[in-house]
Order: sequence, then structure tokens, then C-alpha cells
Amino acid sequence: MEDRVKPFKTILNFRDFGHYETVDGAKVARDKLFRSAHLNNLDDAELEAIGKMEIGLVVDLRHKPERVRQPSRYPVEDEARVIVYIDPPEYEAAKTAPHEAFMERELNTPEDAHDYMMKSYSLRAGDKGFQDIFRDTLHHMAETGDAILVHCAAGKDRTGTLVALIQGLLGVPDKDIREDYMLTNKAVDVESFLEPASKAFTKRYGRAIAPDALRPMFGVKSDYLDSALEQMGDLRQYAQDILGLSDKDITNLRNHYLE
Repeated sequence: MEDRVKPFKTILNFRDFGHYETVDGAKVARDKLFRSAHLNNLDDAELEAIGKMEIGLVVDLRHKPERVRQPSRYPVEDEARVIVYIDPPEYEAAKTAPHEAFMERELNTPEDAHDYMMKSYSLRAGDKGFQDIFRDTLHHMAETGDAILVHCAAGKDRTGTLVALIQGLLGVPDKDIREDYMLTNKAVDVESFLEPASKAFTKRYGRAIAPDALRPMFGVKSDYLDSALEQMGDLRQYAQDILGLSDKDITNLRNHYLE
């Protein structure tokens, strides 16, 4: 894990998700595939450090209300280098992201949180906004071979789904895809966030939200990712039939990101 988790202090869960051996004996490149939590809290020193990583594309999977509340501090020279999740028209005017609305109105128990997480993962593969940004990400990768940074708010759920898709298309074994996903529970001290978050959300929403009720939403569980992967099915077929990638796109992807 020490080789994967980058020692940033003002950005959480920053990891290299490459350098796995593939099922056919190749190896995914190192220092080209990164994942993280949001980039709002970056201090100047770490902002400069990330700016030197030659990242060619930042993929921001957050909903618009999240981006407005916590704007990214990533040093962007060309706006085309950042792509964002586009909320559907019926949700565009919402003031909170779906998971925030759930916490505000429906979260009472750990079971509520677990059920919500399972449902959100299962719906992601069929969500047009996610399909669009997944497609744009993979096409950019196939065309350029750029180093990329995929992030959402915590760098685990939406990010974990896209990362698993990328790794699967590159030929990373299922076992390693799942182990990489579960690294969030080691890279982030989830327990340390529960009590402060409980107090903050209780104040924000005007009703008590216990730390235990938040735990399933703050960490990751293998059945969450399984729920998303089950809906995608065969990842190559999903990328081709649903996202519109060609055989050439997938070949280019592998040529760019496999050593």
C-alpha cells in the first residue's frame, strides 16, 4: 500500500491504481493512473506537486452541487483537460447531491445506509451521466495515452466504479480489482471522520444522525462494487455495446497503459 498511496496531507485517498499484472502477463504502467478524493483543500505546496505530475486529464465525477460547494483547486491551463459529470435535466436545479439528499431525509440506521449504497452502485452503470463521462474518459485515454486523475468527493464509490472498469479493460484480474477498491479502508482513517461528520450533519439537517449510521457510507465494502460490476456484466462488452468503444479503442487503451 505504501507504494500506491501518495503521502499528500491536503488531499485524501490519492493512489496510483496502475502497476498490476494482467491476466496475460503484462503489467499496467506506473504513474499514469491516479485516483483520489476531491481537490478543494489542496494547499499551495501540494497543489504545485500535483501540477508537476503531468496529468493530462482530470475526471471529476461529482454532482454539480458538490462542485459548487467545494470547487477544485487543480491547476488547469486548458479547460478541456477537465471533464465533469453532467446531471440529468430533472436534477440539474437540485441544491444537494443524491447521497446528501438521502442523508438529509432518509438516513436513520446503518441498514438504511447500506441499502442506499447498494442501490446507488447498482444504478450507476445505467446512468446516462455516468455513461457519458465513462465514455469520454476512455476515448481520451485511447486517443492520447495521457496520465489521468479520477476523483469524486471521497474517491471511493463513483471513482471506484470507473477505476474498476478501466482496470478490467486493461486485463487486471478480478481479485486485484477488488483489492485495489478495498484499499480505501486502509488509506483513509474512516473511524476518525464519523464523530465529526455526525455532529456536522446533525447541525446541518436539524436532526440527529448517529456515527454508526454513517459508517456504511464512509467506508467501502466488497458487495458495493460487486453490485456495480454485476450490472455492467462483461466489461469489454459493456464498453463496446453501452459506451460505444471499438476494438481499436480498447487495443489503443492497452497499448498506451500496459508496459
